[in-house]
Amino acid sequence: MQEKLECFFRELLYTKSINFAYHLLVEVRNFKDTDWNQVQHIYQLGIDTGIATFEVSPPEMLRDWKEKINEDLTFVCETNNVIAGWVTLSKVSNRSVYKGVGEISIYIHPDYKRKNIGTQLYNHFEQKAKEAGYWTIQAQLFTNNTGSKSFFENQGFRQVGVREKIGQLNNQWIDNYLYEKNFN
Repeated sequence: MQEKLECFFRELLYTKSINFAYHLLVEVRNFKDTDWNQVQHIYQLGIDTGIATFEVSPPEMLRDWKEKINEDLTFVCETNNVIAGWVTLSKVSNRSVYKGVGEISIYIHPDYKRKNIGTQLYNHFEQKAKEAGYWTIQAQLFTNNTGSKSFFENQGFRQVGVREKIGQLNNQWIDNYLYEKNFN
């Protein structure tokens, strides 16, 4: 029994030290145009899952993507000159009463999932969104995207409701969870 416990704690210590070391080797920074190819690739990998977005391909041109996002609130997580994930904010409305409400998009490369990349990106993003005057962040998730549901709940989002048959993907109606986090 003692040997099993020692093995367990040794493995736990090893895992925690790896995660701690990995945590120190990443940088969250503002998106640069030169990141586009890697961001576009990660976006496509998310699209390919069939549970991340209604989009069937990322924009081909950077300028088209930039029209949809808030560049000041677009960040990447980089490790060893490789983009491991990205996060951005889109307006939910042009009405002035909703100027502090945005919709988050966050994508992590499959090779970097479960390595704390999403949490680091989100924490940086949230701080910068607050500084920019945002008071509510929304997330729309396919109801079968259990990984994203868990992620957003762990970041303090609450489920507002389910938007039934909100859009189609591959001629199938899809339901979306609407999640939000209010900073007030």
